[in-house]
Amino acid sequence: MKASKDGVTLRVIAGTHAVLLGLDLAEARRAGCLGFSIERTDLDTGDRRWLPNLLRLRADARPPSTWITTASAPLQKFRWGDYTVEPGRRYRYRAVARYGTSAQVLADGVLAERPGGFDAVPGGVTVELRTEDNRQAATAVFFNRGAAASKAYNDKFGDNDPDGIPAAKEWLSRGLEAALLAFLARAQDGEWALHAVVYEFQKAELLAGLKAASDRGAAVEVVFHARLSSAEAKADAKAVAAGKPKGSTKAKNEAAIAAAQFGFAPKPRASNASAIMHDKYVVLLNKGQPVAVWTGSTNWTDGGLYGQLNVGHAIDDVAVAAAYEQSFQLLKGDPDPKATKAANAKITPLPGKAREAIPHGITPLFSPQSDLGMLELYADVCRTAKLLMVSAPFELHDLIKAALKSPAGADVLRYVLADKDGSLGGAEAVEIMERDPAFAAAVATQLQTPLHDFQSKLLEGKESFHHAGVHVHSKIIAADPLGPDPILIMGSANFSSNSTTSNDSNVLIFRGDTAVTDIYVADFMRMFEHYLFRYHLARKEEAAKGAAADPDAPKIPSAAAAADPASVGMGLADDDAWSAPYYVAGSRQARDRQAFAGQA
Repeated sequence: MKASKDGVTLRVIAGTHAVLLGLDLAEARRAGCLGFSIERTDLDTGDRRWLPNLLRLRADARPPSTWITTASAPLQKFRWGDYTVEPGRRYRYRAVARYGTSAQVLADGVLAERPGGFDAVPGGVTVELRTEDNRQAATAVFFNRGAAASKAYNDKFGDNDPDGIPAAKEWLSRGLEAALLAFLARAQDGEWALHAVVYEFQKAELLAGLKAASDRGAAVEVVFHARLSSAEAKADAKAVAAGKPKGSTKAKNEAAIAAAQFGFAPKPRASNASAIMHDKYVVLLNKGQPVAVWTGSTNWTDGGLYGQLNVGHAIDDVAVAAAYEQSFQLLKGDPDPKATKAANAKITPLPGKAREAIPHGITPLFSPQSDLGMLELYADVCRTAKLLMVSAPFELHDLIKAALKSPAGADVLRYVLADKDGSLGGAEAVEIMERDPAFAAAVATQLQTPLHDFQSKLLEGKESFHHAGVHVHSKIIAADPLGPDPILIMGSANFSSNSTTSNDSNVLIFRGDTAVTDIYVADFMRMFEHYLFRYHLARKEEAAKGAAADPDAPKIPSAAAAADPASVGMGLADDDAWSAPYYVAGSRQARDRQAFAGQA
């Protein structure tokens, strides 16, 4: 939704729990503008509030604990996020360009922040919308919070470890675990069946959901990862010798299955020990016919639900479900790599290696494949997109990295959310790529807080070595996501050679589904912005270490200051100079402003 008034443009991109706001200001209105105040009204409850700001004007002498909003501290950016919305709710956003001295803007803003004082900051442009509803079949997308929720977590649960707080885990899951359990609960009786293929099959509550379906009379079948690499076998043997439990995914899966006391026998996927059975999907069948599928990046573990950034997606589409059912029947027989590749080529043939070959609707793809055609297709999608978003839990294939570094026009902008510098080839490679104004990277960076310590423990000590320390686990490519013909690629497959030619994985390609793409974009940018600031702060700290011997070297704040940018000396400008970079033709800021406000 988009509206313009008096030289101010407001565009709102709605997800389920996240909303992005893109702003633009006519050249004639730039002089004297100190930023934007943004008000949100919940049209279902009548609740009105100003969106918050962590920064403040220099003239603001209120105590540090004061709740600061964009009324008294105007937003000096052209893109912002509201991450406190609810699915399927109606909202009105009002954006007001603020003019006058900083003292005047502050004084009016303080009045506007008082109960009933909203009209102290009048005017502006408004947009009304309804957020996407993940309770509806067409938009059943569920992102957990990941590690981006540290400040919000502390506001709600204090500086406490979530491990002993069930409500905290539920909050971190943000409906992901509940949605998967609800999907399993759709198998109500003997007319229904559930066919699951799961890599890390360990979360007791989820296994109990399958057992409950079986107890209701539903036919439940499971294929689980039981491959054991030589490295895992050695580690298991070493653990046993030390009197400790085995740590391999196979051993953990088998222990969880034994504890679940199923009335059915899950089938092991054991052939080709050097590869991974990396799927995490469940097919729902009614009267023997596949009707829906649950898929995504979420493993059935505490780490997958409460630690890493993950997504689960329920698809109520008979054709898509039928393809997944064929994949299930294939994997149930534990075929060797050659047979698996031949069958996958028939179940989901690659539409082509160019973007335009992708049909409208939903296209499933299964790996392993016999060649890198899938990656060639993804690379072409990346190379041809004007606005691109890519998440990279592991190192991207050279084809994708080459596409990200390919020549880009002044209207191109590429965002990459990486779990490690190594996803893009290392810190030096990231720095080189960031010299291009068409490229922006954020890398997962952790803080020393009870929340992050809890998440790190989940991902270091309790998870398999494949996921040790992985905080960004979603696999997403969104090409031209804000246009009329977006392309979204998601699933369990990483954008790598192993995931394409060795591992059992799955991908869904959506073309033209603007509602679903908006959900992915809103949560992608939520995580991107969260990690962007931390990543650059961490880089400054690293640079400071080299100058530590110099007593005159500037002091760099601890990464803990990331929760409060104001403590790092980041205040708001008292004049309109803040907007200048956003109007330099071809700059990263100008590309961002134009892309999200819909002016490109």
